[in-house]
Amino acid sequence: MATYTVTKARKELSSDGTHHHLEGVCIDSGTHYSRKDVVDSIRVGNTWKTSAGGFSAVIEPITYCPRSGCLATPYIKTNPDSTKLDNLEKLPAC
Repeated sequence: MATYTVTKARKELSSDGTHHHLEGVCIDSGTHYSRKDVVDSIRVGNTWKTSAGGFSAVIEPITYCPRSGCLATPYIKTNPDSTKLDNLEKLPAC
């Protein structure tokens, strides 16, 4: 199976206009993938991870945007760790 390294993230305004959430990600080659693309790829056995500031974190699928009441689905997240540099929400825009 393949491993994809995410270096940037793209956000969009939520449908209710209350917050921005992840629309998709860009890998180190610059190619853009939607959240659904990433989740579908993970479900067939590929690994997706972030890379920033010398740190990395594994991307995991979740059902919905973590913002209360937001039903954007499917969604992706990284687990919190000792640095925020590699968190999806903190990556530079693509």
